[in-house]
Amino acid sequence: MKNPKYNKSDDILNTFFKALASGDIRDLYNLHIPRSDVFYVRAKYQQDTGHMISLDRMERAMYLEGLLDSKDVLDPKRTREWE
Repeated sequence: MKNPKYNKSDDILNTFFKALASGDIRDLYNLHIPRSDVFYVRAKYQQDTGHMISLDRMERAMYLEGLLDSKDVLDPKRTREWE
């Protein structure tokens, strides 16, 4: 991925289909889809705490905890506002 786009929405499926429908293969290459682990851990977090957090926040937290490699994270060096 050369310049993946930061997806502020957690609607990954809709974003994927929009990129697919655009007809521009670069839109698909530039789309960042988190690893499945991020979805599972976020679901468990919500189940245990009752709080929903964004995929970006969960992915970043998992990266900071050493559970994901930098190659698996969108903008691993970018500090988020909540850090």
